[in-house]
Amino acid sequence: MIHILLLGSFHLYINDAFVDAIDSPRQQELLAYLLLHRDAPNARTEVAQVLWPDSTAAQQRTNLRQLLFTLRRRLPAIQDFLTGDEQTIGWRGDLAFTLDVADFEQAL
Repeated sequence: MIHILLLGSFHLYINDAFVDAIDSPRQQELLAYLLLHRDAPNARTEVAQVLWPDSTAAQQRTNLRQLLFTLRRRLPAIQDFLTGDEQTIGWRGDLAFTLDVADFEQAL
């Protein structure tokens, strides 16, 4: 089971063990974006533009590909939670995970 905390500092736990492999702010931003927009697939171009607004479209795509490669290499377990194709990327909501933001929203 994955537990993700976005309120305050970013924290990721797998089976109740803290995961420090995701220490890059950009990796954390990508995961946060996908988690907060988990209800539908996200266009890769849109995600890349959010993360690198001052870069060219080509550079944005390259940066996103490199970021995903690094993320998957540093934390192979995350691959199970990511879904997508050449045009989209998203977070699989059908797998068991907890998200503090979702818990907070549900409590309101």
